[in-house]
Amino acid sequence: MSQKKHLIKAVIFDLDGTLLDSIKDIAEAVNKALKDMGYPQHPLEAFSDFVGHGQTELVRRALPENQRSAKNIENMSKKFWDFYDFEWYMTTKPFPGILYMIQLAVARKIKLAILSNKAQYFTKKMIRHFFRGAMIKHTKNPFGIYSGEQLDKPTKPDPTLALELAVKLKVAPENIAFIGDMPVDIETAKRAGMIAVGAAWGFSGRKALKEAGADLIFDTPTEFASYLEAQPII
Repeated sequence: MSQKKHLIKAVIFDLDGTLLDSIKDIAEAVNKALKDMGYPQHPLEAFSDFVGHGQTELVRRALPENQRSAKNIENMSKKFWDFYDFEWYMTTKPFPGILYMIQLAVARKIKLAILSNKAQYFTKKMIRHFFRGAMIKHTKNPFGIYSGEQLDKPTKPDPTLALELAVKLKVAPENIAFIGDMPVDIETAKRAGMIAVGAAWGFSGRKALKEAGADLIFDTPTEFASYLEAQPII
């Protein structure tokens, strides 16, 4: 892990596993879809290997290996969507320290955005629900700039959307910290020329993030907040 000092003017966050502890609701919807199709369900701990690459890959990995036809994946995706649309908020919540971290970043005028492989529909819904301005004692939602999975756009680790967000943020990539809990987030950051930050509190853990080549790794949102607090005021 690099000890280089990084000047951070903006932060792009992954959503699931970085800002939100959402895996239980995702798992519940996937398992209901599997049960509906007559397939075996998975224990919660299996889902850390399923998430992070978008909805299609999520359901593909959840299906039995010999049942991963295009038709089954399409049917499973539709069922997952229907179940998840009713229960995306049941147990999902920001990780401890996240709201403080966001509040501190806003106070220090560090620009914020979100890039998720979650469908744009759910990304938008969750941002509006969990990060209303009042929740961080602010007048507006800090994540007015965001992107989720879209049919006509490549998903992470392709850097296209990350670089589009950099343009919207009006910050050079080398001054943007891209933070996520999965190796795919670290790869995205590297390919976009951004500072690759690992959220070890998320779904994949410190070891996987270190092996992916993260520039910085933090064990809690509060640790990352302390790092941001040491940044020069912009």
